[in-house]
Amino acid sequence: MSKKSLLITLLLFLAITAASAYFLYYNAFLQVKSSAPKRIAVLLASDLQLSSVEGLKAGLKEIGYVDGKDITIEVNNPKGDRDLTKKMAADIVALKPDLIVSISTSASSAVKGADKDAAIPVVFADVGNFSELGIENIQHPGGFMTGVVVDNVPAAPKRTELLKTLVPGMKKLGILVNDKHVSYNEILKAHEAGAEKLGIKIIWYNVSKKEDVSPAMEKLVADKVDAYMTTSEATISGNADLIAPVLRKAKIPSIDFNIERGVSSGYLMVYGVSRFDTGKQSARIADKVLRGAKPGDIPVEFASALQFEISTALAKEMNIKIPEPLLLQANKVYQE
Repeated sequence: MSKKSLLITLLLFLAITAASAYFLYYNAFLQVKSSAPKRIAVLLASDLQLSSVEGLKAGLKEIGYVDGKDITIEVNNPKGDRDLTKKMAADIVALKPDLIVSISTSASSAVKGADKDAAIPVVFADVGNFSELGIENIQHPGGFMTGVVVDNVPAAPKRTELLKTLVPGMKKLGILVNDKHVSYNEILKAHEAGAEKLGIKIIWYNVSKKEDVSPAMEKLVADKVDAYMTTSEATISGNADLIAPVLRKAKIPSIDFNIERGVSSGYLMVYGVSRFDTGKQSARIADKVLRGAKPGDIPVEFASALQFEISTALAKEMNIKIPEPLLLQANKVYQE
């Protein structure tokens, strides 16, 4: 066979293979769309994950799903109540939806506990600790769960480094933490590791409920910490209105991890992953599950790159000069 004939044969083979793959995918997608609407139950931890839900909906819409026709989405929001989170997880499993989407580590952990016998497919998003869910091999998670992991907790050393660049003489870093959080030990380990390398002492203030926040902030100010950092926990993240104004008045530099809320909530800096993007990323995995793939066979994915934002307007109000290296690193600078 001549080289020309061989090339033509190869091109025909590739064209037929591509056409077959497209036909199989499209046929599977049509099967999903032609049947009764698939029921998707979503469980959050608090209002903080609402942008993830919007991302999920946007992602599914881009793929071609029509809400109310091809799928129905029911959002369950315990608004930071851990006991209610567990109850909602049990109620969701009892209703046997076609797919559960759990957003946050605490919501996903509650679903895992409630779903262990029913084994309803679960796609998680905005999870910082996948080992808490019993996943050891991210390439082949096994079981009935897979999804998107964020690096908010592992990124703690980087946040500490950013604060150190802002405040070179920083010796004491104040951090609120909830010892009842499912990732409590991981949070301690990640933050202490970053602080130790930079010669910084962390002063921890435990808050397990909203009523603990204000007293903890009073003590934090009295202790004259050099800077403040938020941790990934609903009791803390959901009460920025009790934290940020205190820091602002005391002129204590701060860094948050909530891209959607951080700077707008009154924190000086924010370094984290967009929850909307994470939700949108999880939609692609949800699509695979709705078309018949087993979650345990779908690799766990990591969220898109972290973003860094600064409010120079707040810095000016607090008489803080932002070093040029920080401004150059920032993805976005708020000047007003």
